[in-house]
Amino acid sequence: MLDLGGQAVVLYGRAAFDRSQALPALADDLRPTLPAGTRVEWAYADLAGPSLPDVLDRLAAEEVREAIVVTCMVPADPSLSTWLAGALSQWSADRKSPMSVRIAAPAERALDMAGAVRCVLRHSAVEVTSVAPNLGKPGWSKIPEHQRQVFFCVGARCLHRGAEPLYQHLRARLKEHRVLSAGPRRAMCARSTCLFPCNLGPVMVVHPDGAWYGGLTRERLDKIVSEHLLLNRPVQEAVVHVTPGHPDP
Repeated sequence: MLDLGGQAVVLYGRAAFDRSQALPALADDLRPTLPAGTRVEWAYADLAGPSLPDVLDRLAAEEVREAIVVTCMVPADPSLSTWLAGALSQWSADRKSPMSVRIAAPAERALDMAGAVRCVLRHSAVEVTSVAPNLGKPGWSKIPEHQRQVFFCVGARCLHRGAEPLYQHLRARLKEHRVLSAGPRRAMCARSTCLFPCNLGPVMVVHPDGAWYGGLTRERLDKIVSEHLLLNRPVQEAVVHVTPGHPDP
């Protein structure tokens, strides 16, 4: 085992994990088995929060000497191996933090998947015909009345840049304006997986206007709602791209 004296272990996973294997419960199970004084924290790669940078910021502020990040997703996101180390190196450079950050091997490498399958096969299984056939609610066959669609990126890199609280902020702002929540001027806000210009994140795109916004902050989102979505005036200083065929803002 790694030497964990005076260190913190950060469990990095998804909030959508099975409840019995949720990260807080896993942290509780781990603490008694690790060297005394070892901190065990968790961070989420999806919308639940806290994000990994948020947790590292808190540990650094508390003068923790070293943090070891353990990815606990099953299956692990294949892209983590290509971007997470660089993103955390950027975090360290931006904060000028003396705290060392290391990444352990993904937890799934140590899992006995065959044993897990044998375990679940010991329990009863659900007969599908005992459940009423259902492919969705009747209302889901109708496209809601709307004027615009807002696609907000919650890909892993944008989440790493704080997209989760920004998305929740945007939803809250939209709900403040009845005209944007229902009817012919409604702005339908939907989460999206990676929209690709990760270096410009957090990003979102407003259609049919074709306006791509990057470097999002709460202040920028407030302005986009009040000027673009309400007054039809795109916020030019936040636009990073306009889809060809649309007029420049």
